[in-house]
Amino acid sequence: MTEASPVDTDTDGSAGDVGGQRASIQQLAEVLDGWRARIDELMVQLDLVDLDIRDEVRKQLGTAQNVYLAARSQLSKAEGDAETNLSSVRLGLEQLIQDLRDAYGAAEAVVRRARQQ
Repeated sequence: MTEASPVDTDTDGSAGDVGGQRASIQQLAEVLDGWRARIDELMVQLDLVDLDIRDEVRKQLGTAQNVYLAARSQLSKAEGDAETNLSSVRLGLEQLIQDLRDAYGAAEAVVRRARQQ
């Protein structure tokens, strides 16, 4: 679990035109897909940890899943609405992805601690 994440990305690139902003949003969609895979992988690892740790991990993963779903929902709305302020959507998605990283990291830390015991 200490390897570098292939889905981490710098989303601070400037996208001044609508096409560039749409490309940025598409990149964020790909990042979200990567996080979905990581959450699923950690869910599988959850089965390998002690029962007393599972509740804590489930809580953290639940938070990560909720953030993922919120980001995916926001992204779906933006993709379907040409009138959307894409810059604002991109910034909101970037914050949700950071929240997702934080929640996932907390769940992963619990699994790591359980393995070390």
